[in-house]
Amino acid sequence: MQRQLISIILNTLLCTAVAVPVIASAKANVDQSRKSALRPVVGAIRWDGWNEWDVWQRAFDPPEWKYRLPFFAKIGPDGKAIVREDSQKVIDKEIAYAKAGGLDYWAFGWYHPDGWPPHSKHMAKCFQLYLSSKHKMDINYCLIIFGGLHLGPKLELPQTTDYLVQRLGDANYQKVMGNRPLVYFYEIAEIVKYMGSDESAREWITSLRQKSIAAGAGNPYFVVMTYWAPSGAELVEKFGCDAIGTYTGFAPGNDNKEYPYSTLAEHNINFWNTCKATGKQVVPTVNTGWDYRPMKRPEYPELMSSRDLNADWIAQATPTQLADHIIAGVRWIKANPETCPSSALLIYAWNELSEGGWLVPTLSEGTARLDAMSKALRIESGR
Repeated sequence: MQRQLISIILNTLLCTAVAVPVIASAKANVDQSRKSALRPVVGAIRWDGWNEWDVWQRAFDPPEWKYRLPFFAKIGPDGKAIVREDSQKVIDKEIAYAKAGGLDYWAFGWYHPDGWPPHSKHMAKCFQLYLSSKHKMDINYCLIIFGGLHLGPKLELPQTTDYLVQRLGDANYQKVMGNRPLVYFYEIAEIVKYMGSDESAREWITSLRQKSIAAGAGNPYFVVMTYWAPSGAELVEKFGCDAIGTYTGFAPGNDNKEYPYSTLAEHNINFWNTCKATGKQVVPTVNTGWDYRPMKRPEYPELMSSRDLNADWIAQATPTQLADHIIAGVRWIKANPETCPSSALLIYAWNELSEGGWLVPTLSEGTARLDAMSKALRIESGR
């Protein structure tokens, strides 16, 4: 009965993503090629935990953190934050903001609807709202595939794989190097645990590639997210992937002190160069920030997870500093075409507000970050 229910859920998800005619698909690929000719494609990670499962909203209850509240947040009569991103109206507005800001794609963390009960259905909702949006062609998307429970019940893996392959063929799925769907893998070690062995994990990743090619979706460009370049190079080799990347950079240490944004920018650049030194291809990540102090809430242990109470943090950057660092990433890609053949950049993040990384407009800043990024990208593109 459970397997039947899961199959129904997956089939429903497949049906809600209405097939796009071949003409639309061709147009989307042409548009992507034009953007690539002007400059690298620029994307941002989406973390869609702002939903009815409200545990992370508690991070903004103290007054000192309310400046981070996104444009769709509200303050309740009790002074507590209500942060609900999971509505069509909000997603459509975000699409408009992202397009105006010059973003080419969002990188969605993908959750099987029955993969992390009961939370995965909530975490997956914004992605489904994006797929159902009338404006979804205004910004492309790609997937960050997590390991372990996020892939769903193992008995349903064939259906899950087929679903992922169909997504890779979407007209608005971000392609690189012509017609290669961009795919990020986060925590490959968890995929290994889920599959049972390195060999089984490699076989599944290979099968995902082969099925995508057979379906006409293109040869996926697989990026391993890691926090240590030599490890990333080993994972690329071991699992037949294409490039090294990362989800985010970290603060310098564990002295419970603040560092300037320039420290984090320098950390990012050093990581790109360390990855390049391995001889592997690279998709660089730019941090908009790193400061998870709002989540250091002992009264809410579910917010803490494995976070270090003494971790350092990065001072919030100005919009100009953010734009300058993003352009530094764009120029690094241009200066290293052999290392960066995908010509893709990833930004941490669109909406990791509780961890200190965001581009999404806020109640305090409005669209200042996106305005600065848009202007800088236009200048860099010679427009």
